[in-house]
Amino acid sequence: MLKRQLGTLFLVTCLILTTVPAVLGGPSTKVINVAGDGSGDFNCDGKDDHIQINQALESAANNPGTTVHLKGPFTYDIGDSLRIGSNTILEGESGATIKLAKGLPVWGGRGSSISAEKAMLMIRGSSATDVTIRNLNVDGSQRDYYPHITLGWSSYNMATLIGCNGLTIQNVTFKNGCNDAMLMSKCSNVMIDTVTVNKCGHDGVYAYNVNGITVKNSKFINRTNSSCRFYTVTDGVFANNDCTTSGGGYAGLELEGTVKNIEVYGNNFHGLAGPAIAHVNTKETNVNIHDNKMS
Repeated sequence: MLKRQLGTLFLVTCLILTTVPAVLGGPSTKVINVAGDGSGDFNCDGKDDHIQINQALESAANNPGTTVHLKGPFTYDIGDSLRIGSNTILEGESGATIKLAKGLPVWGGRGSSISAEKAMLMIRGSSATDVTIRNLNVDGSQRDYYPHITLGWSSYNMATLIGCNGLTIQNVTFKNGCNDAMLMSKCSNVMIDTVTVNKCGHDGVYAYNVNGITVKNSKFINRTNSSCRFYTVTDGVFANNDCTTSGGGYAGLELEGTVKNIEVYGNNFHGLAGPAIAHVNTKETNVNIHDNKMS
């Protein structure tokens, strides 16, 4: 009898321990797989794949702490923005690429406000916290599908991320874009680490009105404007990056507007079409630039 009672007590205790985190609203560790070979929780066929990916992201938004995992190798056709919510990881694996679809109406366009610069990757709703994008290839399809788009005219951003507190972009390659690779506004606590930007259509990183951003260990191949632009940024770090050009573009790092508490070091600026570091109508406080290579 005693053994039976102890066994029952043990089972009840286990049940309580496994349910308490959910009751208290603790984060899950769920992984939602998206695939192109039929093996995922959501399955794509290479056409309008944004539909299934957004379904997975919606499920993740309703279950904080969820990872949406894009299986590879596969190229996912993106005809509308992927909307990432709070406490969500969007990640890929080797060979996983999201690619802008063919024949879309213009997203954004010349003179668009930042909030109107529609992109492949965006925040769900008006704000979010703790968003991670990692281990992914992002193809902006400029050379393939949009060769007549004027580069730098705010069309077809690869990422426009507004109102995010706690944003990490890691081990992501952005290539072949029509405008900015990563545009961030009204964000804080941003970490960009080990990314490659290969011939986007404007800035590799465009941080506007951002409080707390680090861009490090990354490679930028300019085509139209600058590798990175800090425009009205407080507490910014640009460190250990490689900045060069494919034949056009402007600066390695562009400082603009009011910039405060900025550290720039360990970077290799070489072969650029413009200055290594540009100061454009700046009001600077505590901007430290040291130990960089410029050639």
